[in-house]
Amino acid sequence: MSLLIEGQARYFIDASKYGNISRFINHSCSPNLVNHQVLVDSMDCHRAHIGLYASQDISVGEELTFDYRYELLPGQGYPCQYGASTCRGRLY
Repeated sequence: MSLLIEGQARYFIDASKYGNISRFINHSCSPNLVNHQVLVDSMDCHRAHIGLYASQDISVGEELTFDYRYELLPGQGYPCQYGASTCRGRLY
């Protein structure tokens, strides 16, 4: 989710120090949430929010996850241990 506006690298999301509760939602190669840009209080797409929505029924107590969609860069990256058939093998 490093690109907020498709094709532009102007805005980055980094909640490592500050953010809302969504910064604790983990990555999954088979997520139960999807993300969409949402315009709030303005039609300026440069000020879009990101909304997380259920992509399937979620049971009580089930972990909420979404696909971080990191671009796979050359090198070792960080291995993904999820093991799903859709797994890319690493987070980045």
